[in-house]
Amino acid sequence: MQRTRAASGVGMTAAQPDVQQAPEPRFGVVVRADLVPALGVLCAVAVLGLPLGALWSWLAPPEFVARSALAPTPGGVLPFVGQSEHRFDDMATFVLFGLAAGMLVGAVLWLFRRWRGPLVLVAAVLGSLVAAWLAMRVGLWLAAAHYPDRAGTGAPFPQAPVLESAWVIVTQPFGVAVTYCLAAAWSGAEDLRS
Repeated sequence: MQRTRAASGVGMTAAQPDVQQAPEPRFGVVVRADLVPALGVLCAVAVLGLPLGALWSWLAPPEFVARSALAPTPGGVLPFVGQSEHRFDDMATFVLFGLAAGMLVGAVLWLFRRWRGPLVLVAAVLGSLVAAWLAMRVGLWLAAAHYPDRAGTGAPFPQAPVLESAWVIVTQPFGVAVTYCLAAAWSGAEDLRS
């Protein structure tokens, strides 16, 4: 079918075929379409901090201590020989759990082709930061409940695992970001969703 249209600048009409052009492929972020899955990812990843904290509190080694007159504080406790190394073990265990959880989250998110993109990556990193914070809070709370303070008894007792630094929460978001970005770098497709 042909349509006629007025030629520009001339009072004549020219016959022109009705041709529809194929839509150009869209790359990049579609904010509205990506926002709902990104919020879902953020919430789902954040909730993973609860079992991670429970697992850490169960597996982190306690430090065996006893009340001593040689303690720097009155009525304080001193660890047995070699037991003070468990403070590092507690932190290293949390860091490794966070890194493993982050790498697992990054790899699983990469498998969802429809959701790939920068918004989902940012949501996963923020969700992992919240998850690591929750894991730290829940893990310390459960460990303190599992190992009550028995310094008043005078007998040696296990002291709850502790995290000496709050910086341990950055390993899980780091694992997510590195895994997701490495998967994107190894992808041969120009569009991440293909």
